[in-house]
Amino acid sequence: MDTTGGTRSNRESGDETTPSEPAGPADSPPRDPSDLRVRLAVLEAENRQLREEYARSRQATYRRTALGLFVVGLIGLLGGLGFPDARTVLFALGGTGVFAGVLTYVLTPERFVSARVGARVFRALRADREAAIDELGLRGEPVYVPADGGRLFVPRNEGEALPDLSDSPDLFVVPPDPDRGGVAFHPTGAPLYEEFEATRDRSVDATPDAIAPAIADAVVELFELADGVSHDVDTETRRVTFEVAGAGLGDPTGIDHPIPSVLAVALVRTLEAPVRVDVTDDDPLTVTCRYGPEADAATDDPAGSDAITSDATDTANPDASTDR
Repeated sequence: MDTTGGTRSNRESGDETTPSEPAGPADSPPRDPSDLRVRLAVLEAENRQLREEYARSRQATYRRTALGLFVVGLIGLLGGLGFPDARTVLFALGGTGVFAGVLTYVLTPERFVSARVGARVFRALRADREAAIDELGLRGEPVYVPADGGRLFVPRNEGEALPDLSDSPDLFVVPPDPDRGGVAFHPTGAPLYEEFEATRDRSVDATPDAIAPAIADAVVELFELADGVSHDVDTETRRVTFEVAGAGLGDPTGIDHPIPSVLAVALVRTLEAPVRVDVTDDDPLTVTCRYGPEADAATDDPAGSDAITSDATDTANPDASTDR
């Protein structure tokens, strides 16, 4: 009886010690800042090691392929020596295998960057540009202009004529008429187009029919930004339509996405004319580029503005200016 009372008294006073599982250091987070720094350094080292091992595994895949092609080529060459009747075919097979093996080994990439990394980088760039456009109150439709090797100009107001941009316009374009100002961004497609030009072995004619298939192939084969790109050129309406399958690098409808950007910059640099881009996120993705006078919003005077509209409209309604 006394023992029970003593126990109850101990519980009330909080003096009773009950058996419990000891909390080891692995069950509780370290409170020492030095331990946290040590753990962080270990995790960084492990992540770096994993990235290096992943890159080595990808390189090993390429090199195993190169070795296989080289072995097939040697077998073909040796077979050509041992079987005179099939010597021509075996020598051709052997030479092709050896050449393909050496080429695959030499062109093995040294570094691999995942598409998710590129998508996150573009997401940050897109957020900054959208924030700048929103804070500056720009309401015009973006247009790629042939200034300074290609710029993405976002006008202040919709329907205003493009300002007279110099060869090297400033980021913030402030002409004498403030309503025609805006922002001239460096497009993401400009460096890609420069890389495209550096890899070409022959020049391309300055026509949309010549540049459209070349840049479409580069998006797939050179930059690997999409699984496939088809094109359709309509010179009467001054439009080039691209259908993109398997687009990468995030949302392709965002402002100045690399795929529409490099397509537009290619037309701007080739045709030396402004280009407006409309992106429709259907299946497949559709990128419509309008080039030439139709891409300009307006001119300095109303007469020039009427001249930009199609001749068919003026012919169908010759008194349209009088009615207005």
